[in-house]
Amino acid sequence: MSRFLLVMATVGLLLTSASSVMAGSGSGDGGQSACGQVTYVEKTCYVPQWVTETRIVNVCEYVPEQRDVKETVYKCVPVEREIERTCTELVPEQRNKTVQYTVCRAVVTPVEKQYTVCVPQWRDETRQYTAYVPTVETRQGVRRVCKPTTEVITKKVCVDRGSWETQLVEAPCVARRCRAVRHCGRQACCDPCGCCQPCTTTVCCKVWVPNVVEEEVQVTVCKQEIVEEPCEYQVTVCKPETRECTVKVCEWKQEVRSVICNVTSYKPEIIEKEVTYTVCVPTEKKWTEKVTCYERQAEEVMRTVTVCVPHQVQKEIQVQVCRMVPKTVQVPVQCGNCCRACAPRLGCRRGC
Repeated sequence: MSRFLLVMATVGLLLTSASSVMAGSGSGDGGQSACGQVTYVEKTCYVPQWVTETRIVNVCEYVPEQRDVKETVYKCVPVEREIERTCTELVPEQRNKTVQYTVCRAVVTPVEKQYTVCVPQWRDETRQYTAYVPTVETRQGVRRVCKPTTEVITKKVCVDRGSWETQLVEAPCVARRCRAVRHCGRQACCDPCGCCQPCTTTVCCKVWVPNVVEEEVQVTVCKQEIVEEPCEYQVTVCKPETRECTVKVCEWKQEVRSVICNVTSYKPEIIEKEVTYTVCVPTEKKWTEKVTCYERQAEEVMRTVTVCVPHQVQKEIQVQVCRMVPKTVQVPVQCGNCCRACAPRLGCRRGC
């Protein structure tokens, strides 16, 4: 890879120098410099070129192959066996025993108790109260009344004092049709010259000539005036009045009374009683029964298995290969004597 990069860099440098020299020779006086003659020399350089080649490579391929394999298989086989079993049973048994327990007996005792009672006592009592009695009163007042009044005022009015006048007005005449109407197609008067032209006539008509004059006119106007006048109105007023009434008043007095009540008290008492109870007595029981068990047995079985076997196979493949191809390039060379200043520019390899 490093060799390929070195060759590519050399070729690029040669092409760059050749193009610069050719450009320098082309400018000015047709490839002639002030120092000497420029000539071109053919040189061979190597250029990379990609080529498709066919190569043979070894490839590993897998071929399926069937093989017989011996395997050990375990199966569960049922086997009948006799098993002796023992269990404990609980047998109920009736027993008697004497039990002592405490009972609370109720004892009722009469007891005299005193209590206080509030007894109501009613009496009549005279009381005074204030009552508001409605009374109608007549009062004097003033009310506002709207009254209409007439008033004469002077107003300015615009009046048209014009008149009718007789004026001469030019209007189209209504004449008979002549022969020329057939040619022009419109209503016209016959002219002595024989051509059709619209004709008019002078007519007297009355015209109104306006004359607007501003005059003062007396106008009666009705106005509304608010006048205050005295009036009487009635008002209902509630006046306080003291009155008497008789009410019943209840007074509570305390009074001591007695009552006989029964008081219940409980006294403990021990009582003996014979009780029957049930007890479960454990008893062993044995029996034999047949049970089916499953045992594990080994068995060899042949089985066919497909296995992928690797094989080396040669195949042709297309590969992209980079080849260095020779290429002829013309390189300019400076001939004759040249100075040191222009020799690098013109690509001259020889000295002065």
